[in-house]
Amino acid sequence: MLEISGMRKSFGKREALKDVTFSLAAGEIYGLLGPNGAGKTTTLKILAGLLSADGGVIMIDGQPYHRERHDLKRRIAYVPDQPFLYYKLSGEEHLHFFADLYKIPYAERKEKIDFFFKYFEFEEYRRELVENYSAGTRQKLLIAQALVVKPRLLLLDEPLVSIDPLVGRKFKKYLGEVARNGTAVLFATHILSLAQEVCRRIGVIVDGRILVQGGLEELMAMAGKETLEEFYFQTVLRHEEPAEA
Repeated sequence: MLEISGMRKSFGKREALKDVTFSLAAGEIYGLLGPNGAGKTTTLKILAGLLSADGGVIMIDGQPYHRERHDLKRRIAYVPDQPFLYYKLSGEEHLHFFADLYKIPYAERKEKIDFFFKYFEFEEYRRELVENYSAGTRQKLLIAQALVVKPRLLLLDEPLVSIDPLVGRKFKKYLGEVARNGTAVLFATHILSLAQEVCRRIGVIVDGRILVQGGLEELMAMAGKETLEEFYFQTVLRHEEPAEA
């Protein structure tokens, strides 16, 4: 579904991404883990079409991808770490507006919109202006916005920020169904227990490079670790240790 080779991005003199390479199959949930400033959000923004890469090759469904490929962008949905929402629309209007951009037929979208308001437990806010939403309710709207268009590639950047545990549990369950139906999911998070729970493969990115990637259980077994947290800290701290003179 997604193949990235040698992706690079700089902001002035700062290299945010350096030769990022990984792939993602249809129906797979890939966890992108790393400390602040490692390049997770930059990677997702490039794939969402919000930024352009400075180099490298990105392929989606076997086709070259860049931010002007609007046909391919309609196969992608993005839940950002810092939400942008139209505050003067109601939640229901917002979801219909987003579905219009993806040309989702009305009957199909209405069924999904009704489902998500109930499933994520914010039915009473569907006609309320978004500007009056709490942080958690806005996050629910963002998640529903991404899922309602049935993307082929779902990009998640810390999707459970401000979400209460019960709704978070329902989201994780639904995410499994989304993957089983063939959607590829790229999941960037700081919550290691969450990544261990939902991701089949992981990549650890530090300083703009993916240091290690592979099957979750395989990587932990190779490192002799029982939890993803132990494996992650071993990987990151080893990279940060100064080289011997």
